[in-house]
Amino acid sequence: MWKKHIFKILLFLCSISFLALWFLISHYVHDKNQRVQIAKNHAQQETLQAAQQIDDALSELSSIAHLIAADISSGKLKREHILERLKTTLKTNSNLFGIGVAFVPYINNPQIRQISPYYVNRHGGAKQNLLQVFTIPITYFDPNKQSEMITGVVFIDYLSSNIKTLMNSLKLGRTGYGFILSEKGIFIAHPIDDYVKTHQTIFNLAESYHDDALRRLAEKAIDGESGAIDYIDQVTGQNAWIFYQFIPSTHWSMGVVFFKDVLETSSLQQQLIWICIATIVFLILLASLLFRADKGDISSLWKLVSFSTILLTVGIGFLWYITQTAPFHKELSSTMIVDKVGLQQFISTQQNSSKEPFFYVPTGVFIESLEFLGTNNVNFSGYIWQKYTDGIHKGLSRGFILPEAKSTQIIESYYLKENNTEVIGWHFQATVLHQFDYTKYPFDKRELNLRISHKDFDKNVILTPDLDAYGVTNPTACPGIKHEIVLSGWLALKSFFNYHSYNEDTNLGIDDYVGHSNFSHLHFTILLKREFLEPFINNILPLVIAGAILFALQMWLGKTTTFLRTLSGIFFAILLAHIRLRGGITTPEIIYIEWFYLIIYCSILVIIISYFLFEYKINIGYYRTGLIPKLLFWPTILVSWFVITVVIFYV
Repeated sequence: MWKKHIFKILLFLCSISFLALWFLISHYVHDKNQRVQIAKNHAQQETLQAAQQIDDALSELSSIAHLIAADISSGKLKREHILERLKTTLKTNSNLFGIGVAFVPYINNPQIRQISPYYVNRHGGAKQNLLQVFTIPITYFDPNKQSEMITGVVFIDYLSSNIKTLMNSLKLGRTGYGFILSEKGIFIAHPIDDYVKTHQTIFNLAESYHDDALRRLAEKAIDGESGAIDYIDQVTGQNAWIFYQFIPSTHWSMGVVFFKDVLETSSLQQQLIWICIATIVFLILLASLLFRADKGDISSLWKLVSFSTILLTVGIGFLWYITQTAPFHKELSSTMIVDKVGLQQFISTQQNSSKEPFFYVPTGVFIESLEFLGTNNVNFSGYIWQKYTDGIHKGLSRGFILPEAKSTQIIESYYLKENNTEVIGWHFQATVLHQFDYTKYPFDKRELNLRISHKDFDKNVILTPDLDAYGVTNPTACPGIKHEIVLSGWLALKSFFNYHSYNEDTNLGIDDYVGHSNFSHLHFTILLKREFLEPFINNILPLVIAGAILFALQMWLGKTTTFLRTLSGIFFAILLAHIRLRGGITTPEIIYIEWFYLIIYCSILVIIISYFLFEYKINIGYYRTGLIPKLLFWPTILVSWFVITVVIFYV
């Protein structure tokens, strides 16, 4: 009779767990779709606004060219006054680099800029990085032919660097990056300068990567269409959207790459964990019904235990996968700088908070090697450079210090001066002490900080990131780190510049020292995550093998005379592995992987107890040759591991 009640209870619980699972999955799908839609709408709106900003800036130049062409066509502007008009126009429009008028027969001559007498620019000569953004025809109505004839053109030259400046002024650095294509698909602006310098086309790029999606985007973009595609970014390797928008004034197209990792939030991860738990509970209850575990047959019970063991193992693996692939969402007590918009906002905040003027020195970092020395020391090696402009940085010393480094070696490597700006580069090596958190080993992540200060302590000098020196400044592209850098056992997730404010309790003996009271110091930060394979082989796999041997001993209760000696050998082997683990990690807290050792110790204790219960024929141990401890061995261990994983990482 009681077996029927157990079956009904299992059926009821299975139904409830199924409804709970359905609710959790529905809520997760709805929540994620909503986040995706909001993110896409936001990204599309930002792309539209960015294209509009560029279109507005260039439309002004188009209006200038059309006005001059109309005045010449109507006869209002005579040839003898053209040059003066061009000079006046150039003087009153800062965005303009050069403007000219060419008449037939020189209209199609490739040397038009040099031979046209009606041409002025800001530096008195042709430049290699010019874009002739507009060519507006000058017309004349021929009364004999009763038609308009083209007699010349008004052309406007624009520096490609100005396009880059426009792109840098857009707030895209935190979520992605932008690029601009000409009517023929040639890159006019792109974070990778080589694409622009070599006149690379988006079709060449699509062909080299065998990317049909990018090719289709290119075809639609040059046809004047707007839209979006899903894309795996070739610069960062991340899943992304590319939004493309037509720019009417120039017939160009703007593309903006938005990375999807902004959708990965701790809230969604929590929902996935609950879905995982609900799935395991539902499937175990369903298996109990299908295998008729309520009847108590040994074969049915072993089928259920085997299925539950496999299911719990998959569940733990799923938790590990989520943990390992989750983006670094640690809240940083700093001001992250990833684009010029954010940098300008930071500078404005600093100026408003101080009565004293600041000196801003552009500073860049390039890390060539990273090495972990011992438990908490990190050795950095690479280049740091600074830019000093005559007049602006008058009276400042040249150089920097790394105040948090235990030891440093700084050697000046190069010195350049162009257009009143000095560029000085140093090669450096520095060992910096860090306090790492090992409690989540082997799924721990690390934040490396390199603090950089100016040599002049008694002056208001703030180092600013030299963002122009980098291509993609999005943190996920790891700017400032060598692509082939060797990080044994680690993967680089992000790198970026940020500011930390400090309040020191001393002025270091300098009356005019400005760094002791809420002063912002530049940091170069690198976020790393540990690769899982090596710790798994060294620590987790031996525990699984030890667990398998312990299970075999549990199954052989009363069938071997070397039971206790074998058990002792396993215990000491696990103990030595545990000691070796603690020897390599210095922390007063219990780390994640240690809980696995503690559970194995407990299982050894349980096996010893069950052994004596069996030997002395006590009911619970003697029942069906120790069936209960055998059935519960793996489910108990795996449930413990599963619960510990959830508590440590997600509670």
